[in-house]
Amino acid sequence: MTDLIFLDSNGSSPLYMQLYEYFKAEIEQHKLAENEKLPSIRNLANSISVSKATVEKAYQQLMCEGYINNRNRACYVVNKLEETIVKPVYTAGKPKTSELTDNCKPRYDFASGEMDLNGFDFSVWRRYVNKVLANKERLFGYGHSKGETELRKQIGRYVRSRGVECHYEQIIIGPGVQSLLNTLCSLLKPTHSSIAFEEPGFTTGRRVWHNWGYTIVPVQMRKEGIDIRELAQSETRAVYLTPSHQFPTGYIMPVGERMRLLAWAQQNDAVIIEDDYDSEFRYFGRPIPAMKGLDSGGNVVYLGSFSKVIPPSLRISYMILPDRLLELYERNAALYNQAVSTIEQLTLAQYMADGHLERQIRRLRKLYYEKKMQFIDTIQRVFSNQVAIQDNESGLFIVLTVKRPGTSQDIFLKAMQHGCQVAPIQNYYWETVQESFPRVILYFSKIPVHEMEEAIKLLKKAWFEE
Repeated sequence: MTDLIFLDSNGSSPLYMQLYEYFKAEIEQHKLAENEKLPSIRNLANSISVSKATVEKAYQQLMCEGYINNRNRACYVVNKLEETIVKPVYTAGKPKTSELTDNCKPRYDFASGEMDLNGFDFSVWRRYVNKVLANKERLFGYGHSKGETELRKQIGRYVRSRGVECHYEQIIIGPGVQSLLNTLCSLLKPTHSSIAFEEPGFTTGRRVWHNWGYTIVPVQMRKEGIDIRELAQSETRAVYLTPSHQFPTGYIMPVGERMRLLAWAQQNDAVIIEDDYDSEFRYFGRPIPAMKGLDSGGNVVYLGSFSKVIPPSLRISYMILPDRLLELYERNAALYNQAVSTIEQLTLAQYMADGHLERQIRRLRKLYYEKKMQFIDTIQRVFSNQVAIQDNESGLFIVLTVKRPGTSQDIFLKAMQHGCQVAPIQNYYWETVQESFPRVILYFSKIPVHEMEEAIKLLKKAWFEE
């Protein structure tokens, strides 16, 4: 069976969706019969060279839509389908994403860190768009490959609040972190063949590097951050980190550990990729300074995004390169076209210059702090001692331990059956781990305040009342 599976790692669709579409078509065409077993997650991942998380996510979607079921946890079998269901044969790399979304769209999405619908004033943004449109001469060109100078200068000022000092020429604008990672993969490919990731860690980031042919080295997380001793024992000379608010555990790497990691990087001429994905949302005390601000050896690549403070549909992220990688980028600048709209770049630059971004962050920080307190209070009241909350002082999510038998996949599916989508921690591991109780990530940013209690009661019904 697995010999016939072809996944396009360079396609626009995620690998798990391609895998989902393959099995869906096989079942609908009756090439996989009722009660026929699918390969185990581990065996399939090994045979087609993808992560276990990719296979698990595809299987979860198939289960959610009723194509397969899970017996004895590790055994996946095909469900009976009506004979009338016969659809065109699957074409690799062209999944029907709209069908995927429509079939299983949750009522409450706890798995998304998208903005609160009241979190952005579009009327202010519209004023700045109109100002940019009035200067038509700037809009009849492709712009600089690194991004518009005005925006890069504003970002240079902005990151000083994170303790980062840089020249605007070091800053590269991109339409999301994934796009910038593709650029970075190409820069490091001649000198690096592997990269370490936190375990658990950023799944999308790992997939990008894996698709470029890098060997992924999972390094265990501790409360103090990534295990530096384990990292040093590996042969990799690149590591991807979220030190100021580790995703998904929420841990913060102490300054002593950061200095040890920087010393390792300098001694081994290694590259540290620091993803500072939600640094704006620390609710108590001062913001944690970025590791890039401590980097005296030019070993840290710094990644940031505005997707948590302005609508993610605007898709503006940035990367700060150390000098040695900047020189390599500039030698190959013709290969890197700028993909972010000039209009949106210039709009954001003026929005920042007039102080609106700082005001927006302060407003969101207050909004999300109040939502988080209500979220935690409601969970504690509804669930009592049936769950344990791993709270932290930052971010837009909590980690919830669900004190009942079963796997994280069981928890995910039961929630989906009740109209709620959650994100199992297991999905963020490169390798399968055993847990005493399943753990899930719950984002609160997108859940309407007036529906929060109803949404959480649905989770309780899914997990403890059936």
